[in-house]
This record gives sequence, structure tokens and C-alpha cells, in this order.
Amino acid sequence: MTSVLDGHVIDLDRVQVAVDGSRWLWTCDVSESGQPLMQRLDGGGTVLTLSEVYVQHGPLTPAPQPVTAAMCRQVLLQEAS
Repeated sequence: MTSVLDGHVIDLDRVQVAVDGSRWLWTCDVSESGQPLMQRLDGGGTVLTLSEVYVQHGPLTPAPQPVTAAMCRQVLLQEAS
């Protein structure tokens, strides 16, 4: 699932890293106002709305994902086409 915040599309299916280094993951729930609820993974399990995370901890970027064998195969197959 994705969400748009401040004009940026955020992939809620991935761990997000804030400017302050905190790591956040969507809880698969939304607040009464419809905002995605995010849980902090590295510090007590705090739950905030996506906009609160943005305001209190800074803009979010997706955490890097390790390269898998499936990803490599997909790229190689596309190159061969």
C-alpha cells in the first residue's frame, strides 16, 4: 500500500527511515482520521500517525533492501530480451 504525504508517495509495505535515523513500519491500521499508523521499530514500539512521524522525526526514505537472486535473474532476463 502507498500513501501520499507532503506530495511524496510513501511505500507503506517497506520499513521507512526518518532523518533522525529512527525506523518505522506501518501497522496495517489507520487512525480515525484515515492516517496510516506507524510503529517505531528501534525504540519502545511507539505508534504515531504517518504525519506525526514526519513532523517529529523528519522526512522518510525506504530502508535499503538486500539484493536477492530473484532480482538478479530479473535484471539479467531483461538485458537478454
